[in-house]
Amino acid sequence: MLIPFKKYTESSGVEIPIAKEKKDAERFWWIAALLAFIIGVWYLYWRITATFNTEDNLARWISITVYIAEIYGFLAFIFFFLQVRKGPSRIPPTLESYPTVDVIVTIFNESTEVLYRTIVCCQAMEYPEDKKKVYILDDGNRKEVKDLAERLNCIYLSRPTHEFAKAGNINYGLAHSTGEIIAIFDCDHIPVRTFLTETAGYFKDPDVAIVQTPHYFYNPDSFQRNLRLEKELSNEQDLFFRVIEPGRDYYNSSFFAGSSGLFRRKALEEIGGIQTLTITEDLHTSMVLHARGYKSVYVPRILASGLAPESFEGYLKQRKRWTRGGLQVFLLDNPLIKRGLTFWQRIQYFGAVYYFLHGIPRLIYLSAPLSFLLFGYAPLRTSFAALLSHFLPYYVTSLIAFHRVSKRLRNPFWSDVYETAMSFSITATAMATFLNPGNKKFHVTPKGLRQAVSKFNLHLVIPHLILLCLLLAGISIGFHHLFSDSQIHADAFRISIFWGIYNSLLLVAAISTASERREVRTSPRLKRMIPGEILFDNTKIPFITSDISDSGISLMLSGPQITIPLFVKIHLYGDNGERVSLTGMVMRNDIISQGEMVTVGIYFMKVSEEDRQAIIRMMFSPQYTWYSPPDASAGVCLSFLAMVISPVRLFLQEKVFHRFYPRIKREIPCEIIRNGTVNKGVIEDISYTGVRAKICGVLPLGNDIILKIYYSKNKPLSIEGRIAWIKKTKGDTLTGVHFMEHKPDLLELLKG
Repeated sequence: MLIPFKKYTESSGVEIPIAKEKKDAERFWWIAALLAFIIGVWYLYWRITATFNTEDNLARWISITVYIAEIYGFLAFIFFFLQVRKGPSRIPPTLESYPTVDVIVTIFNESTEVLYRTIVCCQAMEYPEDKKKVYILDDGNRKEVKDLAERLNCIYLSRPTHEFAKAGNINYGLAHSTGEIIAIFDCDHIPVRTFLTETAGYFKDPDVAIVQTPHYFYNPDSFQRNLRLEKELSNEQDLFFRVIEPGRDYYNSSFFAGSSGLFRRKALEEIGGIQTLTITEDLHTSMVLHARGYKSVYVPRILASGLAPESFEGYLKQRKRWTRGGLQVFLLDNPLIKRGLTFWQRIQYFGAVYYFLHGIPRLIYLSAPLSFLLFGYAPLRTSFAALLSHFLPYYVTSLIAFHRVSKRLRNPFWSDVYETAMSFSITATAMATFLNPGNKKFHVTPKGLRQAVSKFNLHLVIPHLILLCLLLAGISIGFHHLFSDSQIHADAFRISIFWGIYNSLLLVAAISTASERREVRTSPRLKRMIPGEILFDNTKIPFITSDISDSGISLMLSGPQITIPLFVKIHLYGDNGERVSLTGMVMRNDIISQGEMVTVGIYFMKVSEEDRQAIIRMMFSPQYTWYSPPDASAGVCLSFLAMVISPVRLFLQEKVFHRFYPRIKREIPCEIIRNGTVNKGVIEDISYTGVRAKICGVLPLGNDIILKIYYSKNKPLSIEGRIAWIKKTKGDTLTGVHFMEHKPDLLELLKG
């Protein structure tokens, strides 16, 4: 039975019941953390008093270096737990009057397709029309972005100069807008319909300057995607937005995260706008506002969704930028000595920038076994049994405490993988920042990429490969000595071999992440339960979608396989009373679950802009869209197993869907005509719904084309089609084309 407790929240003036079990769980977190802290102090004391190698000066410095790395890890553990508290429970204050809001969407060189979805949903946000304006701030001065702004009834702004990157772009927008509240979105962050009504009310408190909502990503990050671990791993950023930011909110130090947040214009104007001293303008601006005495509010409801970097290279670019910016804050406006911050705000902000130093100790951990395996200098001198008796309790208690506090959003061992993957890149960035803290070079994180073919980004992991080879060589040497007749330094070999094997597993997992997986879809597909109907002849079949994109749907039908024609009418019914009527082409109609269910895939044909916008709103705008984000459920053993076998998963075959119609092998000359460009080729096989062809030249994904098939000497067959996939071969391109229309002559061609 739940015994309710009451907690008063100043921001909303509402008492929220809190279950006793939750209070007990929070108490257990702190007991586990305190136990880990005590054992950690005991372990570090033992390390400094009983394990240092003092054989000579070099050995002594190796021991000191490894110990300093362990001190860093212990302090990072402390800072993490100091940032973790149960944040204030809040109910959105009722909006009695509506402040004017300027919705600012920033873009530089990102895809206009990504921007399109964001703008459609920004316009769909519930708020009085005379109180809301949507601005597109284009720092790339692109005509297609300007045309899109005009088409979607937005205000387009593009500055003549481009200093201070994103911060300068936003400040330019501030100078050309007048709203009392500024809502800021990156071009890939899509708000739900109630975003403003659930956040703007917090500004009733005149001391509130920042309202931030979580970042949630509707696509897998590069680790989930490339290692094929979408179901086993949470998104790498979930820990920050669902555990750390609520804890920072307890101390009034949650900060603007660059997107999906709001500012009070008056507060921004007091500090001269978005700060430009560093390239992490979000963190720095928040700190300056807190130093002025303003409050921040973190709303732990997912009210917007965005794109995680699709590629490993994009992930590294993002982390390098965060590292440079975080260290610039430390060097140029240090929170420990900044006037106006409270004691706990200093700790919170210092903890945030302290994290960006983790690359250096991680490299020390990774390479430390080599000091003995290759050069004979043990980083610590102790027996294997003594090390286990001291390190194991420290490691296990830390693991338990972290696992409990992280709410299972960070799988055990995977923090080590993440740090290993970026360690070389951010270490180089950290060193460069210490040497030149004024460097303002800003690298935009690429979003909305399409990976037509799988590839391995060797250049990103060359240092990892070199270190892995050295470790494998050292482990081999260690085993040779360990099993030889001589047992001198046997414990040192055991420790170094065990350490080296674990580091090798981390490196292999990190290297595997550089194997980019091909992307076969041209638009995002989300799991959504949207009611609708299939109509053909005099038949009407109701359904609920399994998933949907702006180009098609999947659905499940019960009972035996239903004969559905190639072309059907589709009705979709949105939660906000919207209805969309479309023509669809059946791409898949498979029996599953021993004949009890049928899965149907339908491709939308010739979707009007009005219908496409309605589909996007159905996908992203409902306020309940992200109510129950998935959590990782893997425990210690399964997480370790997932890490170990993750490289093996790279060789798994991609799922191939069954076809609705068989493909017939035919070698027929053809041409693909796209925007006036003609690519000649040969069809290799053909069905009622499409062809596979070998084409001279390069074709982009998703393009509408005209396919001319020269099966008759009299007249070629011309069919409207769409490029579904491409694969490069020697000198040619293999491509799949979906037909966008039905031609009776196809039957004759297939029969012939």
